[in-house]
Order: sequence, then structure tokens, then C-alpha cells
Amino acid sequence: MSDTAQSVQSMRIGLIAGEGELPVRVAENARDRGASVVSLSVSSKNRTALAKVCDGAVHAIQPGMVETNLALLRKEAVKHIVFAGKVNKWILLKHPQLDQRAVAALKEVSRFNDDDVMLWLVNSLESEGFQVLNQTAFLRDLFLPAGVCTKAQPTERDRQDIKMGFNLAKTMGGLDIGQTVTVKHGMVLAVEAIEGSDECIKRAGKWSKRSGSFLGLFGLNGKQTGGVVVKVEKPGQDPRFDVPTVGLRTLKTMRKAGLNVLATEANKTFYLEPQKMKEYANEHGMVMVSVTEQEMLEGQADVC
Repeated sequence: MSDTAQSVQSMRIGLIAGEGELPVRVAENARDRGASVVSLSVSSKNRTALAKVCDGAVHAIQPGMVETNLALLRKEAVKHIVFAGKVNKWILLKHPQLDQRAVAALKEVSRFNDDDVMLWLVNSLESEGFQVLNQTAFLRDLFLPAGVCTKAQPTERDRQDIKMGFNLAKTMGGLDIGQTVTVKHGMVLAVEAIEGSDECIKRAGKWSKRSGSFLGLFGLNGKQTGGVVVKVEKPGQDPRFDVPTVGLRTLKTMRKAGLNVLATEANKTFYLEPQKMKEYANEHGMVMVSVTEQEMLEGQADVC
């Protein structure tokens, strides 16, 4: 479905909440627009914040207990559902609590990649009479337009690395492997897989720091930045789940890893607390830039 044209006023929304701040922002937006929000929370880290903005209950759930979760949604008289926040597959690997319905369904899934599993879940919910709404219907104000968002500007080397990372990230996204790629001076340091973008950035930092001596042999060390992090929308992205998201934690993880350029796809990436992100980036001399697939930083970028 497209971004919901209908008003969310008076809706009773079931928020399937993964990790991070994104579920809290969805709950705030829905509440401010007159909806009632009940949260089914996978992560314990944001439940306190969710409890402050959800007028309904906040329930701790196991994602693999499908029948239990469906019964809970019906008990709460939920008709509409929104997914928000990352639900990493490694949660199932560490704690494989699956009911018979989940096991039977997953046997039919050809690949245990994000899209196949999520599409099965969305289709299952809609076959039960629920309507799954687009994340973007609640969070469009978190998109940034194309341009450089910080005082520091990307260097020509950065631009080359961003373009390389962008193209590779689109390819990896098309294979449903991940949305994040890290590059330094034409070297791919790390690609996001099951571990998530923060762990990808940490792995990249290890190799970025080790690359100094090698680049110094060519007189390049010190003439380029610590490396770039590129995050893009998957080709054919389903707006009901897994819209790319960055936040202050992304920048802090990057700074600790020694990477200082964050490039995202313009108008297709959620920025949590964008003003705080800009302030942090400016304080530490980091670069934040949004690019389009068509332009890819050709010419001087505008300030977003």
C-alpha cells in the first residue's frame, strides 16, 4: 500500500517495536495525531521510553511466538500495525523460541534473509485481518534532502569513496544482505550482514586504523579522512519495514572507529534527532551528506 492517505485519528495501532529510538518516534507521532498506541516490544532497552508515550500497554514479546502475539493483538483490539526499529535475526539464533506456526512457516521460506522473513510475517498478519501501515506515514519529517549537512565538506577522495560505497551498497541491498558499506581510499573495509550497521562500523574501524602504515607507503596517509560509511535504501524497498535509519549512536560509533564521513540516500533515510546529529558532527569535524542516486555528488552539494 502507499503511504496511508487515511487519517490515523482514532486508530488503535499495534506498534511492533524493535531496537532503538525509532519505535518511540512512531509512537509519539501516532499519539500526536490522535491514535491510540499499544506496543509489542522485542527490545528491553526502549520499553521505559515507550511506556511514556504509549497510552496503551507495552508488552514484552518473543518474535517467534506467532500465535501468542496474534492473540495479544486481538485482545488489545488492534486493527492496524506498524513495524519500527531493528529486529536482528541473531535474536532468533541466540534464543530460538518458535511456536509450531512459526516453525511450519519458516520451513516454507526459501531463504532466511530479512525480506523473505518480514514479507512472510506481514502477509501472515494481513491474512489475519490486520492492516500493516508504512513506516514512512509516521516519520517523513525524519528524511533529509540532498546536500551537505555539516560545516566540514567531503573531500574529492571522500566523494570517490562515497560513490563506490553507494553503488556497492545498492548491489548488496538488492541481494538483501545489508544496507551499509564502509570504504577508505577505494578499499572496502566492511559490509553489513546479520550483525547490523553498528557492528559493521566497528569492524571497519579496526581495518581503517590498520591501513595507515600501508597508505603511508604511497604518501597517502594523512591526505585523506578516516573513511566513509554509506547507507542506502534497498532496491525495491518495502516501506512497511526496514527503512534505513541513522542516529546519534551511528556518529558516536563512527567516531570511536575513526570513520568520519556519513553518507546516506537523500529523502529515503530516517535521521533520528537530526539537529543533535549535526551539532555532534560539527563539534567533532565529521561530515554528514545526503546524496541522490542520480546526482551522486556531482558538483557542489547544497546545504541541507
